[in-house]
Amino acid sequence: MTGTAKRMVRAWLWKAALPLALPVLAALTLLIPLAVLAAAATPTALASSACSTAGTGATVAGIELDAVQMAHAQTIVTAGTARGLDSYAATVALATAWQESRLRMLANDGSSPELTPEQAAVTAASLTHPHDGLGSDHDSVNTFQQRWIAGWGTVAQLMDPVYAADAFYTRLVAVPNWESIPLTRAAQAVQVSAYGDAYARWEPLARQLTAMLWPAAQRAAAGPAGAVAGVCPALPVPAGAWTRPTTGQLTSGFGFRWGSQHAGVDFAGPRGTPVYAAAAGTVVSAACTSTYCDRDGSLDLKGYGNLVELDHGDGVATRYAHLSGYTVTPGQQVPAGALLGYQGATGNSTGVHLHFEVRVHGAPVDPVPWLADRGVDLPSTAG
Repeated sequence: MTGTAKRMVRAWLWKAALPLALPVLAALTLLIPLAVLAAAATPTALASSACSTAGTGATVAGIELDAVQMAHAQTIVTAGTARGLDSYAATVALATAWQESRLRMLANDGSSPELTPEQAAVTAASLTHPHDGLGSDHDSVNTFQQRWIAGWGTVAQLMDPVYAADAFYTRLVAVPNWESIPLTRAAQAVQVSAYGDAYARWEPLARQLTAMLWPAAQRAAAGPAGAVAGVCPALPVPAGAWTRPTTGQLTSGFGFRWGSQHAGVDFAGPRGTPVYAAAAGTVVSAACTSTYCDRDGSLDLKGYGNLVELDHGDGVATRYAHLSGYTVTPGQQVPAGALLGYQGATGNSTGVHLHFEVRVHGAPVDPVPWLADRGVDLPSTAG
């Protein structure tokens, strides 16, 4: 079949699937915060963050990795240490993820001709989750290109980087003698790929990445949930000035939302986007405020998740919520632009974003005009 013919068939199948896809996607959209939808709509722009939980981009084994790739690599390695696995497990996982996606969280538009219209609709739901790019291989999604039809999990689960890594390790440890067989055999036993020998090519990259990221992963496994080492540089902010707390687009404003008060504003951004102090102040609290913060939360979970609160004096305070991790401690004095933590989805949240509040004598005020009066344009997409 020619390339033109294939495109025509895919277009026809997608049109056939669209009536079925729209109700599914519409229902899902009602459950996803605006921050997530904006992140999914503009993955390229939002994925350009210069720093992440794994630090800035790096050259590893002669290959250049950007900050987003390094953040996914750190997530994979940290998931391995959390299970008590050794570094070889992380090396196998990293080589696999690089071969499958180049360490990108890939959504899938459901356009593969191998899918039925119903399967295409379910697969396309991955577009409503944060992602770094688009794929169309069967129903494969995420960094490992795992398939919901093959029983790896639901689409929503598979679009969670932590779940994806843990799912890989669950199948890896079930492989007989996985600790001693060659990397490419271990990876292929999990993936059952049509290109089973390809993983060996990336073993040097995976080994070096593991060596770089393993110490931080071990610290994360040993430390309290939410507390992480600071690896991003602070922003240069003049003394006495205010600044944006994070990069990305403002996607949800202050006021009533879904029948209740939204006491701040939300910023869309990829997981691991650094969060900075909007002004100089004292750290009042840096802690998990929900039942758990070692994984993403949900709308059924109460609290801010990992929360940092700063006291700026004169009754003014700011809050930074849903963080995947924080880098400060209570009582610490921080300048404007100091690194506080990283965007996540802990607490009462269904997607990665920063919830930012300004409070005056305990009462929340709209951060947009507040910061506008101080020379900061929050609605701007510029960081």
